[in-house]
Amino acid sequence: MHKNISRCIDINSKYCPCLLAETNQCIFCSQLHGEDNCNCNWAGVCIFYEKHWQYKKIRKDDESSSAIRMEEQVEFMIKEQIGHNTYLLEFTVSAELAEQVKKIGSFVFLRCPHDPQFFNFPVNIMKVKDSTLQVVIETIGPKSSRIIADNNTKLIVRGPYYNGVLGGPWIDNMTYGNILLVAGGIGQAPAFPLIAKLLSNHNEVMVLLAPGKVGKIFIDQEITQMGAQVHTVSSMRQFGMSLLQEWFTLHPDLVVSAGPDSQHQGVIAAMHQQNVNIPMVATNNATMCCGEGICGSCLKKTKDNKTIKLCKEQTDFSNIIED
Repeated sequence: MHKNISRCIDINSKYCPCLLAETNQCIFCSQLHGEDNCNCNWAGVCIFYEKHWQYKKIRKDDESSSAIRMEEQVEFMIKEQIGHNTYLLEFTVSAELAEQVKKIGSFVFLRCPHDPQFFNFPVNIMKVKDSTLQVVIETIGPKSSRIIADNNTKLIVRGPYYNGVLGGPWIDNMTYGNILLVAGGIGQAPAFPLIAKLLSNHNEVMVLLAPGKVGKIFIDQEITQMGAQVHTVSSMRQFGMSLLQEWFTLHPDLVVSAGPDSQHQGVIAAMHQQNVNIPMVATNNATMCCGEGICGSCLKKTKDNKTIKLCKEQTDFSNIIED
């Protein structure tokens, strides 16, 4: 009962059938994966039907029968420099894109307008208010550092994408529960909408924060005002995991880890040490280049000897084999 059912995050959305269906690589539909028979065990709208009838009828004049993500040029401002290489950016997008990235686990790809498309890099959505988005970026690589170089103030925003959180359905559906949430470093940014959603569903949320490589805790005051119980430590590795083990004696209903994979593994180890068996939600840290399941950069092996595309497929983090 604690398992997150593996499925495509885009199934039966505006972006389904997707580009994978065009090349008979659909994650879910057996017939759109090159097989002769239907064995998807899916009770929703038939993806095969949508691909071969509805989309061809609606988009008969298009080169592709698949919907393409939105791409918009915007102007941004640096709302705050959080750390030496960490910035809170704010920008306004269309009402349509803003509405679509309100979903838990949403992220977008960013790049400078004058850079080629392979400069796109994924960023989780931290806040959405009306049509204004806030994201936090670390300018530590050739892609992200270009955003603030040479006094640049413009961005290309592509989205929406939805698999920024593994176990998102637990966040959406948990009500009147007791939640433990651990967030370190830049993981505080994707943790913010998770905390907001959990609190809006009448859950009690205990939050453990650490500055991580960012060097600063930057969401504590706001989430405290929202109603979360906030505790901070100077180091998640040295002090946080032992405190988390103590918290497990409170019999929580869900644990959430927002941060690097090493933190996720530490949370799982703490659960094992305390013999705790509850659902776990984890931020998705897979390397992503296209976000459509095409490039293969997000491929991961699972413990049941399968290969999954982490830009599109929901699964339990504990099911992923460590690199």
